[in-house]
Amino acid sequence: MKLLSTYNSPHSIIGVLLLLFAILGSPVTFGADQKASFNPDDIVAELKPKLNLNEKQEKDLTAALTELASTLDELIAKREAAEEDEDPRAFIDGVKKAQADYQEKLKGILSSSQLKSYNDLREKVIMDAMKDLSEIRLLDIQPHVGFSDDQLQKLIPVMAESMRGFMKIAWKYAGERLRIGQKIRVGKDLKSIQSDAQKQVKEILTEDQLKKWNEFKQQQQSKQKAA
Repeated sequence: MKLLSTYNSPHSIIGVLLLLFAILGSPVTFGADQKASFNPDDIVAELKPKLNLNEKQEKDLTAALTELASTLDELIAKREAAEEDEDPRAFIDGVKKAQADYQEKLKGILSSSQLKSYNDLREKVIMDAMKDLSEIRLLDIQPHVGFSDDQLQKLIPVMAESMRGFMKIAWKYAGERLRIGQKIRVGKDLKSIQSDAQKQVKEILTEDQLKKWNEFKQQQQSKQKAA
């Protein structure tokens, strides 16, 4: 997908994959140095009143997050030490396994109602992050298209939903060798996300603004291909 095609260096690819993991897998953030930068104690302290955690749950959740951080740091260190042209699939598989292991531990630590609340909180964090990224992107586009601040606010959730959809697909298939059938299915899914977003954008922008919007997108795509 084009979202990932602009990231050519191994370190940039690592950064994108960890961003995907952070958004979709757990309440984790990563610093610019690509090392796990979260503090398990701080995260558990924030989750405690929201999930009504008992003492054992606090301890177990802190341990799970600490193990997650350690695993990610080891994976990152190995990837950074690897040759530039080395296949990144082992790294991707490692991150996916760490994600799956962490999620499985959550099921054993939290009750069903707590896990639902946790997932609801994660959903809110995901969309807040997507909206922030979308606003930054739209502020960059605004001078080229000329939409108003009111239109900007309407466009933010549209772009946020689109970005999240793309990222979920990218992470689902990251590191896999897709068969022809899978490639077709992924292509259809991506086109569906683009189509839904485009329909909503048409309802927000004027005809002249929409023309400028599409022209700007084409210019950016051309620059990406030339890079």
